[in-house]
Amino acid sequence: MLSILASGTLVSDPRQRTTAAGKPYATASLRVACEDADAMLVSVIAFAADAGAALLALQRGDSVAIAGRAKLSSWTKDGEQKHGLSVVVDKVLTVYAAGKARKVAQASIAAMGFR
Repeated sequence: MLSILASGTLVSDPRQRTTAAGKPYATASLRVACEDADAMLVSVIAFAADAGAALLALQRGDSVAIAGRAKLSSWTKDGEQKHGLSVVVDKVLTVYAAGKARKVAQASIAAMGFR
């Protein structure tokens, strides 16, 4: 198992799906910049309710950071070897969630009498 923390931009709107057993999950594709190569496409799947809800609140072009378990994949397209990652996400962090958490923390600090 490869644990990963990656950040990038959604290349399409996340989609909600349902397993054969009727359990909901969310999928998305994330474009992640690489230092010395072309950007990598990361396939994201979220089974955890909070991670799925966070993904589904986003849309194409939004920035997001994900943490979870990754699996490397490779394929050939037009004779060229391509590589990617598939990630089962446990946590999703967005600028929206970070802003909300900051407001909650600031309110808590103010309520305790700190500045």
